[in-house]
Amino acid sequence: MDIALFPGQSRRQWADTMINLEARKLVNTANTVAAMHLSDSLTRLKFVDEIRQVVMQQFDVARRARSDEECIACLKNLRAENEFLLEQSRMLKTALLQIV
Repeated sequence: MDIALFPGQSRRQWADTMINLEARKLVNTANTVAAMHLSDSLTRLKFVDEIRQVVMQQFDVARRARSDEECIACLKNLRAENEFLLEQSRMLKTALLQIV
């Protein structure tokens, strides 16, 4: 799906679609990681809310973007955040990290 650009579809529409997909994936990862590792409900809600704020900031940056490169940078930021969350979750599972 990353390389599909349908006839009549602009690069901007493609970037918006991909950012939306990455944002959904990031929120899903945040919910999964929070459910696995955070026992306090309030902390879990705050964590997921912070991730949603990051997603909304990236959407705002993408909307104001003047070039395709700026949209791709937002996409890469969301992917990197998702990878960081997954890596931290793996480290918590293997007891390399501990929540205090």
